[in-house]
Amino acid sequence: MKIAYLMRARPDLDNMSADGIESIQMQVGDDGLYSEQDLARLTDVDAFVIGMEPVNEQILAAAPSLKIVQRLGVGYETLDLEACARRNIPACNVEGVNKEAVAEHNMMFILALAKHLVHANALTQASDWVSARRLTGQAFEIFDKTLGIIGFGNTGSELARRAAAFGMKLMVNDIRDANRPLADEFGARWTDKDAIYGEADIIAICTDLNDETRRMVDADAFARMQPHALFLCCARGGIVDEHALAHALKSGRIAGAAIDVFEKEPIRPDNPLLGLENCLLTSHVAGVARDTMARCWEWAHENVRAVVERGERPRWIRNGL
Repeated sequence: MKIAYLMRARPDLDNMSADGIESIQMQVGDDGLYSEQDLARLTDVDAFVIGMEPVNEQILAAAPSLKIVQRLGVGYETLDLEACARRNIPACNVEGVNKEAVAEHNMMFILALAKHLVHANALTQASDWVSARRLTGQAFEIFDKTLGIIGFGNTGSELARRAAAFGMKLMVNDIRDANRPLADEFGARWTDKDAIYGEADIIAICTDLNDETRRMVDADAFARMQPHALFLCCARGGIVDEHALAHALKSGRIAGAAIDVFEKEPIRPDNPLLGLENCLLTSHVAGVARDTMARCWEWAHENVRAVVERGERPRWIRNGL
C-alpha cells in the first residue's frame, strides 16, 4: 500500500506512518498548487492522508489509482468534495477523534480567563506580589455562571459535560436535534443564538465552518453580549469576524476572549487580536495533544486499510458516496 502524505514538513513522518506502508510526502505551494515534480510521483498512490493541504482537481487528476482521501482531523474544508465524488473516491475525516481535547482546551480557556491566570503568572514571576493579589478583585468563580454553547455536536456536548461538573448553568444551540436528550441530561436549556448572546456569561463556539456559519459571530452578535461576557472559539477560523471581536475587546463591549483558530493561518503579524491584554491566543492546537494525535493517526490509517487492503466501506465519508 502506498500513501501520499499531504502536509507541511514532518521530519517525524516515518515514526507516525504505519508498518507496511510505502510513503511519499508532499507540500502545496503558496499558490495553492503542487509542483509537477511532486505530481509525477502519484501515479501508483492508493491513498492521500492529509493535514490541512488542499485536495483539488490538480492533484486528483495526477493520482489515477487513488482509492480514498483521508483527513487527519475533524475539519475537511480543504477537500474538494465534489471533485472526489466525481471520481467515486470517498473523502473522509476522523469524526470525534479530538472532542475530549478540544473540550478540555475550552475549559482551560474558561478557567484562565476567569482567574486572570496569564496576567497573575506574569506579575508573580516578576515578584510583584501585591499587584498579583489585586487581580483577585477581578477574578470570579465559574460555579453558577451561565455557559452558552453554539454547536452541540461532539465537541459541544463534551464541553457541556465538563462545565456541568463545575456547576455551570448551560444554554445550547444547534441546527440538529440529535443531541437534545443529552442536553436534557445536563440540564441545559435548548435555545437560539440570540438568547445565548444576550444572556450567557461565557459563550463558546463549537460549530462547523460552512456557508451559514462563516463570519456568523459579527459586530451585531458582539453588540448583543453583556459587558462582562467572555467569548471562546476553538472551532474553525472564519466563523468569527476578527476585526469585530478586536473592536469589542478594545472598546469594553465584552470583557475578554480566548481564540485558538484564525481566518488566516499561520496567524499573520497584522491580525487585529495580537497584543490585546484581554485576549488569550493559541495556535490551532486545541485538538492536537500528544495522545489525541496518536489516536488520530491510528484511526486514519485503519480507515485507509479498510478500503485499500480489505475492500470495505470506510467510516466518516463526507462527500455523499
